[in-house]
Amino acid sequence: MPDPQPHDSPDYSGLPTSGHEDTQALDAVQAVAAWYRAQIGAERAKPAPDTERIDHWTAALHATTADRIRLQAADLEEQTEIGARYTMLLAELMRP
Repeated sequence: MPDPQPHDSPDYSGLPTSGHEDTQALDAVQAVAAWYRAQIGAERAKPAPDTERIDHWTAALHATTADRIRLQAADLEEQTEIGARYTMLLAELMRP
């Protein structure tokens, strides 16, 4: 029986961290991923979902997942860069 809710990307949020990630960067990445998952779910729930929007958000979610994985091995400078980028992106996404 097919899964009624296809998974857009793996959810690594429950995995233990290596202890090296900057908590603020990790929080920002996870918040952006949650925003994309919420948008995808809300769009799919519509009677006529916009597949282009879903595709765009799904691609962005995959990139976010890749950055989450990259964050685990990143040095402090890269962690800071990722955190700043995702903090700014989250602010943009949350604008009305």
